[in-house]
Amino acid sequence: MDPLSVAGLGLGVISLSFQLFAGCIKGFMLLSTAQNLGKDSTTLICMLNLQEVQLTQWARLAGLLSGSNELDRRLNSTVVEAALRELESLLSDTEKLKKRYKLGLQIADDDVSPQPAVGALNAAISDDARRDILLRARLIQDRNAYPQRLRWATIDKSKFEDYVSQIRIFVQDLWRLLDPLRQDEMASGLQMVLSHVINMSYKVEELHALKDALEHSSMSSGSANFGSESASLASVATIKAIGMGMGATPSQTYPETSSLYTHQERQGKAAVKLVGGNIRDFAAVKGNSEMGMASYEGEAVFVEWKELPVYSRSKIMGRVQDLAILLGAPKHPNFRSLRCRGIASDAHTSRIACIFEWPLSSALQPPRPLRTAFGGSPSLTERLQLALSITESVRFFHMAGWLHKNLRSENILLFPSKEKNNSAGPSLNFPMLAGFSFSRLNSPSEVSEQPSADPQRDIYRHPEAMGEPSESFSAAKDVYALGTILLEIGEWRSLRSLVERVVDVGKGDVSLLQLAKIQPFLLDESAKGGLASLRFRMGNTYAAVTKMMLSGEIYESPAMTKEEGQIFAPNILDVAVRELSRCVI
Repeated sequence: MDPLSVAGLGLGVISLSFQLFAGCIKGFMLLSTAQNLGKDSTTLICMLNLQEVQLTQWARLAGLLSGSNELDRRLNSTVVEAALRELESLLSDTEKLKKRYKLGLQIADDDVSPQPAVGALNAAISDDARRDILLRARLIQDRNAYPQRLRWATIDKSKFEDYVSQIRIFVQDLWRLLDPLRQDEMASGLQMVLSHVINMSYKVEELHALKDALEHSSMSSGSANFGSESASLASVATIKAIGMGMGATPSQTYPETSSLYTHQERQGKAAVKLVGGNIRDFAAVKGNSEMGMASYEGEAVFVEWKELPVYSRSKIMGRVQDLAILLGAPKHPNFRSLRCRGIASDAHTSRIACIFEWPLSSALQPPRPLRTAFGGSPSLTERLQLALSITESVRFFHMAGWLHKNLRSENILLFPSKEKNNSAGPSLNFPMLAGFSFSRLNSPSEVSEQPSADPQRDIYRHPEAMGEPSESFSAAKDVYALGTILLEIGEWRSLRSLVERVVDVGKGDVSLLQLAKIQPFLLDESAKGGLASLRFRMGNTYAAVTKMMLSGEIYESPAMTKEEGQIFAPNILDVAVRELSRCVI
């Protein structure tokens, strides 16, 4: 089924609102398929498509894409029709386009085919969906008919961007007419679409075009949260493009080479090589000797140490280099990751160090791993926000094509905020995702490192990811580990204490068979099961999201219709972020 299909609409009385909306879609269709758009065509069409997707999402919530195509009676039809009429004129009046924006359009020759659909957002709304709308509005008489073929006679990128900005104003005016709940629903729907588009994009040019379009469009007037989400998704597209530039495609593998920078230099990029001897005053965080606060050339930094034996260096070093480049790239704060300055070797051991900048918003005090922070009485709101922040972070990295592979509460760092007194300690409002030492690109051809045999860490791992891995590590295993962290946050105690009914990880010898009992126990909602009290403590939605992550099966809430699930084919993290967002007070 096409993502925005309105197939099945019967012929009948057509409302004026629907006719005007269909006229707008016709305008988008003509503009996005006009010939001779120039070298920036991918970016410019993406900007247009983004506004078209937003308009179509609005139309769905306004009732125009329902069976009757009637405008929701709660909306002021006079105001809606006035806005749609202005938008239709802006999209269709070539004289106004030439006079106001110096953009010239001409009718193309009959033998000229329309510009083939290009850009990452092409999958969000297809010609079939557009033709269905035009056919229902009787703007075309046949599904195979094309309304007209145009070509650009004059084009200027800056003028075109101004033109799209004016289109965006009218779309936002329509957005504002929805009540706040439907504005949030519209923002959520757009997030789903854009997440799906980024996940399905594997061309660097398209990802850059999508980034430009997202940055150009504020998309914040309808929902206070979506402006930040738009900027976050633009950052995701950039990070994924960086990964694609480094060869992160399903058909490519990293070269096996002992040279430190061969792969990156061939791509024109290299991680910064720092001097291990300049790391001073290293102080490990509580409960984890592999990471901690230190000084590098007189500046406060955060350091993660990674054992890199000689026999695996040729296979793994390329990945470490790529990870350093990824974590060193500028990212939106919602990624909640430290920025990597570079990597350094330890002259006396086989270890390497990833050196990170100290977060500017944090006081110069050691962070505290979440695993050691359980205790006290944080509010329900604080715990919900913490779970949402961590889930968003993992979602963004997955969208960008990167897996963590080492998720556990020990790798969630709580940094002290400058806004609090130094005695206040780490803040739940400032979590950072760390422990990327085992991280890798989400590519089926990537070689997985053998995970730790430490039972206290294995309890966070999916049964198929324990011990000697029998298959390639997948995103689902990251999601499972995230589910165990959400369970810890909900119960506000460590996973070790939660699973002690089925396995005592304090024993020296714990078999994989014993560890395999953890997942069924965690999914058990009976009085003795892992989920027994989570609904009581955190509510139905939070418990359902946690169970969804632990089971790998998507939870459909009443707010998510079956049709919407089919349209956008959301993944678990998309649904989790949406549902947790609705829980946060």
